[in-house]
Amino acid sequence: MNRRRFLNYCAGTITPLILPSILPLYKSNEIIYPKIPIVDVHVHLLGSSPLNGCYVSKRFQKSFAVRMSRFFIDFGKGKTPQEEDEKYVDRLLRLVSELPDSWRGILLPMDGVYDSSGALDYNKTLFFISNDYSLTVATKSGKLISASSINPYRKDAIFELERVSSLGAVLVKWIPNTMGINPSDNKLITFYKKMKDLNMTLLTHTGTEHAVGGAIDQTFGNPKHLILPLEEGVNVVAAHCASGGGDSNGSYFSQFLDMLNIFPNLYGDISGLSLLHKTSSLKHLIKNPHYFEKLCYGSDFPLYFTPATSPFYFLGLISFGKAMKLGRIENDLSRDISTLVTLSVPNNFFGRGYKAIPKIQ
Repeated sequence: MNRRRFLNYCAGTITPLILPSILPLYKSNEIIYPKIPIVDVHVHLLGSSPLNGCYVSKRFQKSFAVRMSRFFIDFGKGKTPQEEDEKYVDRLLRLVSELPDSWRGILLPMDGVYDSSGALDYNKTLFFISNDYSLTVATKSGKLISASSINPYRKDAIFELERVSSLGAVLVKWIPNTMGINPSDNKLITFYKKMKDLNMTLLTHTGTEHAVGGAIDQTFGNPKHLILPLEEGVNVVAAHCASGGGDSNGSYFSQFLDMLNIFPNLYGDISGLSLLHKTSSLKHLIKNPHYFEKLCYGSDFPLYFTPATSPFYFLGLISFGKAMKLGRIENDLSRDISTLVTLSVPNNFFGRGYKAIPKIQ
């Protein structure tokens, strides 16, 4: 067991139990998979090398969030950004190779912030992961499928949408809060119509955004902003189920749940809901399993595989012994799936990505 796995395991045990982890650490064979094909709609591609079309701002590199994340998450070690990128991809491919043959993961790049002329604004962009890099990495495993990330305010947005769709990208990924995108802006109707024509799904962050920082406008995470693309007929997956934040109409989470009954083309993904401060949202969904009929599985790999997530945060729904066995599963992706299966989430939920993202059929 490497240093990061040891630290994550100990912290995940100590935090909820307030006692030292003195039990032996060893690999667990308690991996449990659902008996249907799995679609993970939320697998992040990380990169920093300009050779891969990536960019990371200096202020983001020096941020507390990145420095703390590197302590627990293996972003890949190397002497150069290119070597780091290669190490990260190698680790991802190794983990994916251990998953069932029927598992599929949607690989997510990330576009930046654009100015009023439609040009990339490096002063406001924290990081950038190119679509071409994601498309290239996805070819390295038959289990990976590339998404795209296109800020609709870029001057070549429609061209880029058509281009990546023709190359096999199955959806468009946004973080509106940090990308400066107002999903309810009528200027985006042409973009939404083209998405509909190309059968491209929109996977967009909902709720407040604090994981990467640099938010331009937190209100862009309000799920009500998604009414416009939904009315234009676009399939929309609200990442994180809008867990976090709210306004005078109530929490964004509750507003999102209400919207599920109104829009047949609206879905959610549960990525990030195993975080300690968001487990109440996941527990609410588990206690009301009918919601899972409109939810997709998303791991949020690798961003939340830290002590902030642990099977022990679900004691009461699972036993201490089960939590111990789950915590010993070495493969981060296998552990996440096994934890959800142990929590008795409905089986069909794991394959809902096929319905929400029809291009992967």
